[in-house]
Amino acid sequence: MKEDCFCSASADVGKEMIFTNVQIILADRILTGMRLRVECGILSALEVDEPGTLPANGKNVRVVDCEGMYLAPGFVDQHCHGGAGGPFMTNPRAATAYHLSHGTTSVMATFCPLPTMAEMRDGVSAIADFYFSDDPLTAAVSGIHMEGPFLSPDFGASKEWSVAPDVETALELQRLARGMRSIWSVAPELSGCFEACRALRTSGEKYLPRFLVGHSAASYEEIMALLPLGLGAATHCTNATGYSIYPTRFGGTREFGVDDTVWLTDAISAEVIPDYYGMHVRPKMLELILKIKGDERVIIVTDCTIDCIGSANTVPDAVPAEFNTDQLDVRFNRLGLSGSQLTMDRAAANMRRHTGASLVSIFRMAALNAARFIGIDDTVGSIEVGKRANLVLVDEDINLHGVWLDGHEVKRSDGCM
Repeated sequence: MKEDCFCSASADVGKEMIFTNVQIILADRILTGMRLRVECGILSALEVDEPGTLPANGKNVRVVDCEGMYLAPGFVDQHCHGGAGGPFMTNPRAATAYHLSHGTTSVMATFCPLPTMAEMRDGVSAIADFYFSDDPLTAAVSGIHMEGPFLSPDFGASKEWSVAPDVETALELQRLARGMRSIWSVAPELSGCFEACRALRTSGEKYLPRFLVGHSAASYEEIMALLPLGLGAATHCTNATGYSIYPTRFGGTREFGVDDTVWLTDAISAEVIPDYYGMHVRPKMLELILKIKGDERVIIVTDCTIDCIGSANTVPDAVPAEFNTDQLDVRFNRLGLSGSQLTMDRAAANMRRHTGASLVSIFRMAALNAARFIGIDDTVGSIEVGKRANLVLVDEDINLHGVWLDGHEVKRSDGCM
């Protein structure tokens, strides 16, 4: 990723920027009566917003009147397979541009299992080739999320393409990623998973990989065994996580499974996919997860699979008739749910509508928590002096009114924001 090379066709290139008449969403509160200054793509100062003290718009300064709306950190999506134009594994530029236009200024380009190992290798290589290219859009890509191939063959929309874990395959895929930051979703119960994770963790990479439990029916003990190797999150909590173990050892009782382990363990954050109707995670389940984990250990993701293999727009008969299909933001395949059509602005808005969480909490879950898990919170994820000027301007309902990447305004293709 070229963090300092993003440029746009806007008139902002090379200008100092001042955001005024704004409510600034910090990690712990909303700041009013202040303005934000940006220099060279970096947040340089928070200043008292006194009337009559602003410089005039000119050659070297641009003043942005935010009209009383909310300025927040750009979204960080650690689980996104693609967007309009194609998946990251075949068209990473189009996928990056699509989500950037919806406010995702840091994305982990997400891998998924494919029918052959050759296709999987090519997909990782395509992401790496883009990441290390001179394309200015690479400033919005933070690394790769390997959602597979070491997943349970019993769970998930691509379960038939899961691969048994082995050290050689793990290290080959890691080499193809060429040193990108990486996070890996794995099923800890699979034979060889611990050894593969240990090999990835001790291979000498500059950025140590981290792990998520996902597409799994692992026991508490199997999950805990990976904590010392960097397991710290759960992939789309309550989805493809083995549900309640059945049959139970004692009739009429409940066993302790993946989701229960995630809820119990403070060291494990929970990804959630907040779609409009709560099809991935029921609204009351979202409330429960947020109550148990707190807003510091919930990570909002899109799991977007638009134009990805095995994912379609066809709506199955199981979808309730009262659901307005125009508002459906999920995807299906022959096995059922297969990701979403979400962008992070809509996922955040859905989470706010379902749970009533404050804007401070929403942006903690939609930016800072993922940045911390990935290991990039020193530069993104919150509005702090010294961090990159990755910003979104939203209203109370998280409708998007502006996006800035490294201080440069992002233009949508339709000319509207």
